[in-house]
Amino acid sequence: MSVFKCECCLDLYPDIHQHIHHRIPRSLGGLDTPSNLVKLCPGCHDTLHNIAYKLLNKKFSQASVIDSLKLIYKDNGAAQKNCLELAVIVRDSVIKGRESVRDPDSLCGISTTLRRIHKNHVTIRCRELNLSQEDYVRGLILSDIKKRFGLALDVPSETIVIKRLKQKI
Repeated sequence: MSVFKCECCLDLYPDIHQHIHHRIPRSLGGLDTPSNLVKLCPGCHDTLHNIAYKLLNKKFSQASVIDSLKLIYKDNGAAQKNCLELAVIVRDSVIKGRESVRDPDSLCGISTTLRRIHKNHVTIRCRELNLSQEDYVRGLILSDIKKRFGLALDVPSETIVIKRLKQKI
């Protein structure tokens, strides 16, 4: 059985319990690169998001958040420090994301989950159209929105994707 080291509490856990956390969320432009990914145990992952929520909530002072970490990670100062650092990054990313919502031209991330059989069909379709899966899904969504709401698309790359979709349907 292989194990991993939680990058927060520094304990060893079986790989089956490994959670991958994005320092900068994908929805805010975070990439799936090693520098943006953190291996966490389930408990630390939940704790870090709860701490980030508390940091965002004005009802909780930073001192109360630190006290919470001391209770959770009793004698593990490294875990307290690591969890707080990761939670601050999450908090800052959420704040940055909220600020970008005010800008209508800012990008927003949308994620979805498909059954494997559908994922395989999407992969085949993308090869046929010579498009990335992201471009394909973006094109479908924007094409539908354009049809439904009559919006003009002024982003060249988006109109190219839609043209390819229409040509090969």
